[in-house]
Amino acid sequence: MASRPRTIKNRKLPPNLYPNGKYWRYRNPITGLMTSINRPLEDAIKLARAANAKLAPVMAGDGELLMILTGDRLPTMRNLVERFEAEWLKDRGYAARTLVEIQFKLERYRQDLGDQLVGQLDVLTVAEYLASPYLIHYRPKARKREQIDAKDHWTSVTPNYLSNEFSKARDAAHAYDHIPATKRPTFHEIRALGAWIYEQQNFPQEYIQALMGHADVKMTKHYQDGHTEKGIEYLEVGADLAF
Repeated sequence: MASRPRTIKNRKLPPNLYPNGKYWRYRNPITGLMTSINRPLEDAIKLARAANAKLAPVMAGDGELLMILTGDRLPTMRNLVERFEAEWLKDRGYAARTLVEIQFKLERYRQDLGDQLVGQLDVLTVAEYLASPYLIHYRPKARKREQIDAKDHWTSVTPNYLSNEFSKARDAAHAYDHIPATKRPTFHEIRALGAWIYEQQNFPQEYIQALMGHADVKMTKHYQDGHTEKGIEYLEVGADLAF
């Protein structure tokens, strides 16, 4: 069973282990109880892994062992969502379009939180899920299947989002109405122009590369090319052929 959603900085830690100031804390995946571990990181990781191993039989196979012992289904968010759909949603009389939107949301909850025990969803867990781990993010007005599959967090943007939104803002300003749509400046071109302007103002190439997020300085230089008009270069040569 998966632990609570991890923030980017916590993904290298074992499941159920979280920072607690300069030390650590372990969250029991069954009861949700937090236990402080006032030890160095190496010791905290060993303790967390040992605790996870001990609890693994109970947590395995969507709670199969726990279900055998108690006769009850494991109270996970996935099971709760299934009950919500079967026992409540179908009788609400929502319009078809509204139901589609609700189904997209429920699918995202199943994907992100489905394996969590209901008792684990405290205020901190919900806050971490709702807060975006990304600097550039947005709250989508609608959820589409292709977006759910392409995104690792419900607030993250898809690869073409910035380019599309830039094009919408550009056209809404009507500054380039005299230019065919396919010839108007793109987000990619504006970004490349920015790299060239930094170069013209003598910023270090390493600084520009980091700003652009390029792993290779050759890519940064590629972005900087093509912003100046290249003149014709003449070379004088002699006609030294012997006749």
